[in-house]
Amino acid sequence: MKKTTNNRLSNKDLLPVEEGERTWKAVNFASIWMGCIHNIPTYATVGGLIAIGLSPWQVLAIIVTASLILFAAMALNGHAGTKYGLPFPVIIRASYGIYGANIPALLRAFTAIMWLGIQTFAGSTALHILLLNIWPGWGSLGGDWNLFGLHLPGFLSFIFFWGIHLLVLRHGMESIKKFEVWAGPLVYLVFGGMVWWAIDIAGGLGPIYSQPGKFHTFSETFWPFAAGVTGIIGIWATLILNIPDFTRFAASQKEQIRGQFYGLPGTFALFAFASITVTSGSQVAFGEPIWDVVEILARFDNPFVIALSVITLCIAAVSVNVAANIVSPAYDLANALPKYITFKRGGYLTAVLALFTIPWKLMESATNVYAFLGLIGGMLGPVAGVMMADYFIIRRRQLSVDDLYSENGQYTYYKGYNYRAFAATFLGAFISLIGMYVPALAGIYDISWFAGVLVSCLGYTTLMYIHPPYAKSAGRIVRERAAE
Repeated sequence: MKKTTNNRLSNKDLLPVEEGERTWKAVNFASIWMGCIHNIPTYATVGGLIAIGLSPWQVLAIIVTASLILFAAMALNGHAGTKYGLPFPVIIRASYGIYGANIPALLRAFTAIMWLGIQTFAGSTALHILLLNIWPGWGSLGGDWNLFGLHLPGFLSFIFFWGIHLLVLRHGMESIKKFEVWAGPLVYLVFGGMVWWAIDIAGGLGPIYSQPGKFHTFSETFWPFAAGVTGIIGIWATLILNIPDFTRFAASQKEQIRGQFYGLPGTFALFAFASITVTSGSQVAFGEPIWDVVEILARFDNPFVIALSVITLCIAAVSVNVAANIVSPAYDLANALPKYITFKRGGYLTAVLALFTIPWKLMESATNVYAFLGLIGGMLGPVAGVMMADYFIIRRRQLSVDDLYSENGQYTYYKGYNYRAFAATFLGAFISLIGMYVPALAGIYDISWFAGVLVSCLGYTTLMYIHPPYAKSAGRIVRERAAE
């Protein structure tokens, strides 16, 4: 395989992974999902579904449905990464063009940086509770000083917790792989303990799962159900795109598919059971469903329980941040400026930019989080639709690796940009987000991710067939394929 040295399009972190370095097994992918799923914002989203009136059984059905769809999307979009050893921003050069790929990649990076800030703040709130139990005077430190509403103790907790992420990045992807293997299973400790508490305080599972929802008929339940599925998928809309950043290290397609199946539907079902049980248990214990797991922890008076729970939640937050919100932006930023930014430098830059997202404003209520998730799904769904249409329908799983790094190859299109991909993306985003501004079409916004994927997939396929580009270096014309 030819490896280009053109530093406008590549560096050592963007080139295909060598066969000998593709060592990730099913357990590595499963452990990533075990760590990613068990996090505070996901718990808040599940709790929010209980809070809007869905029954525990309805929420469980939403989680199972969403996890199966996520597994299918991850396995499909991860195929090219495993087959060619390529990261996400390089793969999408095939559809968006060698330079045009930077636009969706940087959009994905921006979203991940926002999520990094949110997850870091969520973890820091748990750390803040631990410090309050160790040092009662911690909460009054700094007096009335605040930064956009966040007082000094909370800000210091945020900065300290943010710094932990930098330690995990020290040795690149190999250190991330080792961290996830033990971090994922460890997270089950705190959720297992909280499930035990919820069952005990509620007098068994019966009182928890017998709680009725306010939606009874199919017509009443359909849109809240669909919106719930979309909201859950919206959490992982970013990782659907950049799953090749991980599957490029897979030993085989079988390993990445098995690992994601074990880690996604299986782990997510257990997480759903834990989240629903604890949220519903809080309703029995306190008279109202508490969607914030940190707030529940704050009501305990056992310092040991608080310390163990907080440490585990912090590990969970670091786990999901590193896997979902640092790896991709690191590659995306490196792809934009490969001459100056390596994977590790991109990771550090991502962490710095996350400081300026002011995440405590985004996390003030479950409503804000939910709206943000819908917006993410609406914007990034179309990109996933274009990626899958290009790889599976247009290319039929065949990519010219050399041309992905060439300024004169078949993926150059017009000056490095493929207008077809952008037109399909904009159309998909418009359709999926129009419901935000046109009340009569609000139902489309409730399923924004699905609408965006479907519209962009069909739009891109149509444009590539009715106006196929000329493939310069491949010795053929894409038009020939369209005519087959």
